[in-house]
Amino acid sequence: MKTVAVTGASGFIGRRLLSALTDGGFQVRALVRGTPAAVPGVTWVRGDLADRAALASLIDGAAAIVHGAGAVKALDAAGFHAVNATGTATLAELAASRPTPPRFIHLSSFAAREPHLSAYAASKAAGERTAWALRDRMPVVVLRPPAVYGPGDREALRVLQMAARGAILTPAVPGARLSLVHVDDAARAVLAALDLAVLPDHVVEFDDHAAGGYGWDQVASAASTALGRPVRTVSVPAAALYVSGAVGTLVARLTGRASVLSWDKVGEVLHPDWVAATPRLSGYMPQWTLAAGFKNTAEWACSQGLLRLQRGN
Repeated sequence: MKTVAVTGASGFIGRRLLSALTDGGFQVRALVRGTPAAVPGVTWVRGDLADRAALASLIDGAAAIVHGAGAVKALDAAGFHAVNATGTATLAELAASRPTPPRFIHLSSFAAREPHLSAYAASKAAGERTAWALRDRMPVVVLRPPAVYGPGDREALRVLQMAARGAILTPAVPGARLSLVHVDDAARAVLAALDLAVLPDHVVEFDDHAAGGYGWDQVASAASTALGRPVRTVSVPAAALYVSGAVGTLVARLTGRASVLSWDKVGEVLHPDWVAATPRLSGYMPQWTLAAGFKNTAEWACSQGLLRLQRGN
């Protein structure tokens, strides 16, 4: 049984990935900062991306590394860079220095293709460059997932909770479109990358194979079907988003607790094109449509008492 080393295992995607890997017959060694519960087939390594000794233990003897750890919120650009750029560089360099380097699968973000938009996007782009620069020393695959949703995702929950009240707040960006993918399919993409016989010579973006992605009206329609009630969209002007971002940044600085929505992040929210580029990832076949995926997410939220579905749904 091949050993796969995983970072970001305690995150939303990481938790589902662990199950997919162990179900697929892999032994898993996963980096964790806390004290997790025992999981069959998973060996935990205590540490973080700044702990070189822990990273060395994590990747020792591994056939592949899935690097999914990353900071999605930070107090400043340095906070993003420390994790998404420097942390990636440390891990990738250690991996490339092994006598038999493992396959390095870097889970990045669509944001990396627009590094000028935010400190987060710039840090993800820097992390990609670090991994890509080591392709002459180890096999590297860089995957960019779009917005990932599914049971356990708090961002999708917020959308569904808004929809349950009859309206989804959306950025006022004419013609904006985005790609989406269910968390189970994100895990399938990683498994496909592990199984590639020939590695791509480019960064790979993937999604649920919906041609052209989605407009916010289609997202609202999927939420409407999942909840069994009419759902409309309400456009939020850019000025209002910047005010919200400024408030988020100010509160973060006063409390020392980073916020997902900040002044810097608004540029990403207002960007009109977050649709996956082609060509597609070889061997990857997503199973979830948006309608079925939203229904699955709504049922999870309902089971947790976080959402109430209409009768008959």
